[in-house]
Amino acid sequence: MSSFLSRRIEVLSDTIFGVAMTTSVYSLPLPRLNALTNDWSAALRPMLWPAFALGCSFLFSGIFWVSHHRRLMLTEAKSRRYLFVTFAFLFLIVLLPAPTMLYGRDGTIPWVAMLYSGHLAVIACVNACLWLVAIWSAKSRPWRMAAGPGILAIVFLLATAVSGVAPRLGAAVWLATLLAPIIDARVTKLAL
Repeated sequence: MSSFLSRRIEVLSDTIFGVAMTTSVYSLPLPRLNALTNDWSAALRPMLWPAFALGCSFLFSGIFWVSHHRRLMLTEAKSRRYLFVTFAFLFLIVLLPAPTMLYGRDGTIPWVAMLYSGHLAVIACVNACLWLVAIWSAKSRPWRMAAGPGILAIVFLLATAVSGVAPRLGAAVWLATLLAPIIDARVTKLAL
């Protein structure tokens, strides 16, 4: 990929991630000011689950953003197909606020939890595929760099299955995504 095109993709992806990571904040149900003066804890309670959903999406987007930029540093793929799959990945990131807002509103409904986890799983699987293509195209073929993206895909696929049975337990499975950057750093011997 030309350095000009690589820089353009970096700028575009930073913009997309920035929008996706902040848009969901507009869905937080703000309490009325007169409610705050009476019982502030009751007034703020409806914000807890939407704030949890927002925090999770922000965290997961950050993990995908770091993975994406690490992949761009490695990428030597010059095909249009790779470029279009990268755009598909970024489009999935753009769509993330919609399931985040829905999950923040009705996260205890199994199909809503599955939709949110499933969306994250699709993002993770496309990310892992992009990593495999980037690694295959690299001269040194550093396969160990696929560890973190592979863990993300497995965790989100598992969380999607669990969310269909127990939506809150699916959210607990997401915690395993925190292992992906840690294992990735140990396996690749690279910081972030």
